[in-house]
Amino acid sequence: MPEKLEKELNDALDFAMQFMEEVTGKAASQEELARALKKYFVLNEIKAFIEMERNS
Repeated sequence: MPEKLEKELNDALDFAMQFMEEVTGKAASQEELARALKKYFVLNEIKAFIEMERNS
């Protein structure tokens, strides 16, 4: 596991937090976002997307 997150991943996390603020009126906290990313459904969606990208 990398010691430091790469810029692309930091940008994606910032994007997710900004998206939450736009659609709900309040930015997600880092703790909220971390809990959401650990959910099975979210992980399964990420896995499916990465597999699709790799097979394209």
